[in-house]
Formats: sequence, structure tokens, C-alpha cells
Amino acid sequence: MPQPILRRLSALVVAAGVAAVPAAALAATKNGITPVSPKPGSSVPAGKAVTFKVRVQGPGTVWVHVCRSAKKSSKDGTICTRETIGQAKRKAGVFSYTQKVYGYDAYWLNRPGTYSWQAHRIACIGSSSDCRQEGPVVTFRVE
Repeated sequence: MPQPILRRLSALVVAAGVAAVPAAALAATKNGITPVSPKPGSSVPAGKAVTFKVRVQGPGTVWVHVCRSAKKSSKDGTICTRETIGQAKRKAGVFSYTQKVYGYDAYWLNRPGTYSWQAHRIACIGSSSDCRQEGPVVTFRVE
């Protein structure tokens, strides 16, 4: 085969291989923390409980923060805790935290808008002074 055809064929094979990789494998991971759901850009229904799921490699307790802002704290790299913070529990290799819904209008799950969530684990490893190992920030909508 002529060289240009081989190059195009090789590019197609590589592109097909990348397309075959599961979406979960392409999810952002930081400090061994991979958010599973809600996914970036997804939406959850207003007034309904939402479950945050995350895969974690390494020791420590896992916590979920939810906030209106994706801005991180300059101290430890986690987002704020204004909307909610809760401890995730491990079930079948995935940590999950289900946020309850409360019946007042000002509660965040009853207020449509854009929110961010972030999981972090608390594990003091070695001589690190920062025991919070934060994962990536995920933005989603309540609709």
C-alpha cells in the first residue's frame, strides 16, 4: 500500500480504539479519586434525593462537598461546604453519599441552578501537613 493510505488507515485504527474506551476510563481522576455520578454537565431533578458516587484508590474516609461555586479554598483545595457536606460509605467498591431532601423552598435541592460537587478523602500519609486529598470538581444542574 502507498504511504498516504497506510497513514490514513493507521489514524482510523487509532481513532476507533479511542472511541472504544469506556467513558468511565476517561473520567478525571485526582489523588486517586474518580467522580462517577452525577456526571459533569448532567442534571438532577429538583425536589428529589441525589446520590453522589465516587471511586477511590487508597485509604481514608471519603467526604462529599456541594456548593454553588466551584471555587476552591486556598487552604486545602476543597470547595466550600455551604450547601452540604456528608460522609460517603463504601458499597461494592464505590463510595456513595445520598443527600436527603428537606421540604423548605430555600433548600439547595429545591432551588434550580448550577452546583458543583467534590469528593475528598482524609488520609494523613507520610509527612504531609495536608491530610485532605481532594478529587476533581464536577459541575451539575438542579432542574
